[in-house]
Amino acid sequence: MKKRIEEIANEKMAEPEGKLITRKEAIKKTAYIAVSAATMMILLSNPQKVRAAETSPAAPN
Repeated sequence: MKKRIEEIANEKMAEPEGKLITRKEAIKKTAYIAVSAATMMILLSNPQKVRAAETSPAAPN
């Protein structure tokens, strides 16, 4: 039983080879998340403007 627990612990501590990313990729993902969060904050802070933009009639052609 103790040996099995040690095996599981070692598996969890070993880093999976396919899941490592570079520093550049990490910065890119962080920037994407920051832009998404900022956009959501802007949309949530002005719900009246968002609703007005959604319900405005389309321009006649």
